[in-house]
Amino acid sequence: MTALSEIADYLRGRREAAGLTRAELSKRAGVSEALIQKIEQGTRPPTATALGALFTALEVPVQVREHAATLLQPELASFGTEITPPEPYELDFLRSLPYPACYQTMPAVDLVAANDAYLKAFPGLEPGGVILEWMMLDPRAREVMADWESDAHLMAYGFRYLASAIHSPEKIQAIIARCSAAPEWDRFWNTEVAADTIQRRVTRVLSPDTGELISYHIQVFKFELPQRPWWIYSLVPVN
Repeated sequence: MTALSEIADYLRGRREAAGLTRAELSKRAGVSEALIQKIEQGTRPPTATALGALFTALEVPVQVREHAATLLQPELASFGTEITPPEPYELDFLRSLPYPACYQTMPAVDLVAANDAYLKAFPGLEPGGVILEWMMLDPRAREVMADWESDAHLMAYGFRYLASAIHSPEKIQAIIARCSAAPEWDRFWNTEVAADTIQRRVTRVLSPDTGELISYHIQVFKFELPQRPWWIYSLVPVN
């Protein structure tokens, strides 16, 4: 699949999942309907301005935005680079956060490091593991995550669209092969997520201390200085 066709498929899928016609998306994004049609058909490369407007209108997550940008300009890629271990001061920062937080890669979702609150909240997940595999295969994931169905579907969906950023086809196939043991995998892999869940801003997790459900805001940050091939994923309780 070429970069243009991958972007075309993604945009068309997101638009359809949002229940929008091209005309409706055109009004929302300020991009002509004719240009949207050409982009979705893969016959015309999108400009950065048009792509940004469409992504904003469709509430596309930052990870997908970056992946699309690097498909068009591979020299800017930050996905798929070698995973380097965090420096001691980076681990100190992670441990200083009072709520669940980790360093994870995109889009393979390797767990690079995590603080104690994260490891306690998600039993069975350990640094070096793949979060997507834990989500699909570890029964504890279904127990602690109140919205496991939508959260797991969204994670599989993200991997489906971003997997081409991984430079190792063998790794992609190995993750897919292992996850396929889950009965829901084929359905998650082959269907779009609901439009209202694409921007997953809140997740609900069963407290390991009280047994009560805690609603968390999800925050994902990209390292800029110094740049790292992994991202900060953190949870903060909803007030």
